[in-house]
Amino acid sequence: MTRTNHDTDSDPRNLSSQDSTAHSSANGLTAQTEPRTVLSSRITAAGLDVERFVPLCDGTKKSRVDHTNSAHQYPADELDGNYGVMAGDGLVIVDIDDYSGNQGVPDSIEALPATFTVETPHGGEHRYYAVNDIVSNNQSEWGEIRAAKQYVVGPGSELDACSKSWHDCSADDAGRYAVLDDRPLAHISPSALPERPTQQTNPPTTVSTDSSDVACLDDIAAPFGKLETRLRAFLGDDRRQALWEGRYSDAGYDDRSQAEAELAYHLGWFFESNAEVVSKLLTLACEQYPTTDWNEPRKWRVRDDDAYRVSTCELPDYDDTYTPPWSGRGPRPEVSQVTSDKVLAATFELYPATVDEIANYEEVDVCREQTRKALEELRDHEILAREKDTMQPGKPYVYYPTFEEELNNI
Repeated sequence: MTRTNHDTDSDPRNLSSQDSTAHSSANGLTAQTEPRTVLSSRITAAGLDVERFVPLCDGTKKSRVDHTNSAHQYPADELDGNYGVMAGDGLVIVDIDDYSGNQGVPDSIEALPATFTVETPHGGEHRYYAVNDIVSNNQSEWGEIRAAKQYVVGPGSELDACSKSWHDCSADDAGRYAVLDDRPLAHISPSALPERPTQQTNPPTTVSTDSSDVACLDDIAAPFGKLETRLRAFLGDDRRQALWEGRYSDAGYDDRSQAEAELAYHLGWFFESNAEVVSKLLTLACEQYPTTDWNEPRKWRVRDDDAYRVSTCELPDYDDTYTPPWSGRGPRPEVSQVTSDKVLAATFELYPATVDEIANYEEVDVCREQTRKALEELRDHEILAREKDTMQPGKPYVYYPTFEEELNNI
């Protein structure tokens, strides 16, 4: 791996004095330094390049730099605070997110030899392997195989908050990435890893080939409602947002066709497996963000023939699809859709905001308890997130949209 000179005028390796103080007091320097040193030693012993660590925003998973640029990939001892570990150049990281144990981790993954392993705050695992050939990224229900242009959060890092309703990363040590199994990296053959599964697809649907007929979300006619809510929920994930914005490298792709097929796949889950609506949304995304992050036009925008668009929008038979708060399916929730919409609109206007601040907003005309229930329902659907505001007396929870990249003044 060849690395260019770093920009010392704005060095992303060092946290600001405020971040550094908060980080040290919360976690301690030893707890932050030792695990990364252990991992770096294991990577070196496997004969791999150690200039692959990237600085992350304090208390989060978000990169502070363009992580795909080798100029921002450092040795472990040059970084403070949270950090990511880049896959690629001989390092494959198997990222297992099967928190409940029912997602069917393939036998081929379970049969891999024991290796250096990190436990994530939510009970998942990052298993580090050395390979001697090219491996492709692969995403499945049970997790991901990260092999190029992607990173995982490194051991010793800690999250201050998360969007999981069943876990509170703000509790003591609850957000920490910890070394679970300290041993040498196992060397494996790429053939030992599972291939991306072939999915059953629905019959091809005629989709729009007119790139000029979608200027905004209001231009999309759908046989179901809540398009804006669905799109907000869709954009609540960093990788999906990168695909929407044409940042294909950030999403782990160097091929436009593959990236746009992946974008269509995820849109299909959120939008009722409706190929026509997905087609319109792809057009909207390309109108808003016409080029990729390597400055090529997005293929959907320039290839307006039926064959490419139909093949891109061949959607699988999903086991289920996204159900926005309350859509009319299933039992009625404890709060009405009108209340949910008002509380959501108030949160977007005020965030980060406490329950009392949202309940007292002039457009929210329900009691505090109904406001709280609406906020928790929106959290269940991962539209909103919450974390403790340590600057206020009593450290109350504040709510904010999950698609907001950074919070200020918390």
